[in-house]
Amino acid sequence: MVMDSALLPIEHKLDEGIPLSREDGLTLFRTPDLHSLGRLAKTVKERKSGKNVYYVLNRYINSTNVCYANCSFCSFAKGEKDAEAVRMSADEVVAKALETGTNFNQIHIVGGHDPRQLSLDYWLPLMRRFKALLPHVQLSLFTSAEIDYLARRHRLTYDEILSQLRAAGLDNINGGGAEIFAPRFRALVCPNKVDAAHWLEVHEVAHRHGVASNATMLYGTIETLEERVEHLIMLRESQQRSPGFNAFIPLAFHPDGNKLSHHGWTSGLDDIRLFAVSRLMLNNFDHIKAYWMIQGLKVCQLALEFGADDMDGTHGSTDEERIYHSAGTQSGQYVDDREFRRLIEEVGYVAVRRNSTYETFAPDWEPEGRVPAGAGAARAAAV
Repeated sequence: MVMDSALLPIEHKLDEGIPLSREDGLTLFRTPDLHSLGRLAKTVKERKSGKNVYYVLNRYINSTNVCYANCSFCSFAKGEKDAEAVRMSADEVVAKALETGTNFNQIHIVGGHDPRQLSLDYWLPLMRRFKALLPHVQLSLFTSAEIDYLARRHRLTYDEILSQLRAAGLDNINGGGAEIFAPRFRALVCPNKVDAAHWLEVHEVAHRHGVASNATMLYGTIETLEERVEHLIMLRESQQRSPGFNAFIPLAFHPDGNKLSHHGWTSGLDDIRLFAVSRLMLNNFDHIKAYWMIQGLKVCQLALEFGADDMDGTHGSTDEERIYHSAGTQSGQYVDDREFRRLIEEVGYVAVRRNSTYETFAPDWEPEGRVPAGAGAARAAAV
């Protein structure tokens, strides 16, 4: 039973497959009828994914935290001379990826606007090396902001640089750097980062080169509800122009150690509402991801009842995610895949192992010629 009558015409649009309007999006963000909001989102989710909830066995690496974008929400970035600066060599990145064996399907690497590391001279040989060592693993590398920075440094067009990255083995672009698309927000919070139009252009060009991608939205700081809705609609329109987005990931702001810390933490209610509204607004996105490292496992379980159908990746047992841990997350670094499946099944869903582009695998699938945990460094050194 719908308690808020304003949701009835929205429910009719959803049943008819009609994209929701800006006014509909604001209604969803403002409705007090959270139960009905969740029911609508769950219905749409199950029309797309049935009872499946996806996860990936992956390795997560922050190859550098040196960054000169100077975004005010960031607790991760360091200058080159800072004592906490990290800049991994290509050998270190490969060894880190192989530290716990080769039974994974995705390498997820994010860095920063690092003038020394963010170079084709660094990345193209490294990507080819990964493809030779791990032909079963998809490379989910860079954000659109990093690719824009890389293109400008090499004086290449997006088409030219993505052609080279694709040829070297790029499978997927990570969704970071989107933040909030509104010019007002970007001028105040991330003025040195790629603007919305160019963020979208990078993804659209990538899609035309056969590179998939994800999309994100940072919420919980100075953005308005209108700006949240506009952000979602811009993503939806981009997907219409150049299909290739796999998943949308809401990114909750974390306040520790940055210039926007006075905004505090997002609430669980805001988190699950964002999942539901995203699922309902993004009718041409197949997946909504609840990233457990951001919201925590318990909120992510609840998000599965509010439109999410993915809980991201297990990470390797020796991985060290730095972006959200610098900002105060308490979610840990690693979850065993058996625990992932248990948490998903506990809520009544079917746990499905995937890769970056949502090809599926049996839970006990292993690559041929698997390298056991602990042998990775020796193998990396030999290549």
